[in-house]
Amino acid sequence: MKTLYAACLARLGLSQFEAARLHDVRLDTVKSWSSGRSPPPPDVFDDLRGIESQIVDASEALREVWADAATIEIDDSEAGDLPLMAAADFVLNTDAPIETGRTRATALARQARRPN
Repeated sequence: MKTLYAACLARLGLSQFEAARLHDVRLDTVKSWSSGRSPPPPDVFDDLRGIESQIVDASEALREVWADAATIEIDDSEAGDLPLMAAADFVLNTDAPIETGRTRATALARQARRPN
């Protein structure tokens, strides 16, 4: 990673293509921001903060669903990057046993994938 912008994309699990769609700019623009050839406008980070907020919200929703669960089940077979980031945030902050596979709870996490 060469730039803070590129680090933010990596942290959020966003590809450059997904970032271009999020910001409504050309892929070349995102590549330029990521490489440091040109700086991103400040409001671009607001878009990324919005995605981070969705991940945190989805993680909290998962925490509520699994509050009394003895084992946490996560369907990671078809999950996209943002739902997996939400699930990872939850998993890394709990000591409950984890099982992966198809579950209702991961459907909730997938809702975080869709930016507003």
